[in-house]
Amino acid sequence: MPSLLKWFVLLIGLSFFGFVLSLLVRKKINEKNTIVWLGSSILILIVSANPKLLDVLARAVGVDYPPSLLFLLSMMVLLLLNLYHSIQISMLHDKIKELSQFVALRDSGDYPEEKTPEDK
Repeated sequence: MPSLLKWFVLLIGLSFFGFVLSLLVRKKINEKNTIVWLGSSILILIVSANPKLLDVLARAVGVDYPPSLLFLLSMMVLLLLNLYHSIQISMLHDKIKELSQFVALRDSGDYPEEKTPEDK
């Protein structure tokens, strides 16, 4: 890897790491999601600092072109994150539906005051 490219990727990794930390400090992202993103930025920093590591890993897995292994791993991580967020959205959707049904029943007067959705 050329030296200029190595420094450029290292700069991108450091910028990404700093951006994730600033999102965490400003409470724009929660701690659970921060762990994944900080891990990704640390992985970027490790690969940019040691480009031979990617070559060794690609050879061990049997991939001829090491950047394609990096692309494959990146796509897999993004796919898993997308799946994780879909699961979270589905769970929140169910909770919102249950709460709106509870509020509608409570406001109509058909639901006893002392019961909550968790009492079912």
